[in-house]
Amino acid sequence: MPSLERLKDLPNWPAALTEAQALAYTGVSEAQMRAWRKHGIVRFLLKGRNGSAIALRADLDAALAQMFAIAEQEDWDFGD
Repeated sequence: MPSLERLKDLPNWPAALTEAQALAYTGVSEAQMRAWRKHGIVRFLLKGRNGSAIALRADLDAALAQMFAIAEQEDWDFGD
């Protein structure tokens, strides 16, 4: 399996990623990833190589899209 440094050079990320790969792919904090897991937004299954937990890249993309959609709806009026 390619290291995380080598993954950034791939034209496409794998369809399923380990948690370390998912963090590198999304750029979110470990706390954010834990929150997504806790709320069932991103599910990790023990189906990867040597029993590692993996999540679908499509689920990670959906979680990011939802996060940014919520951020766009927030009131950023600072009383100007």
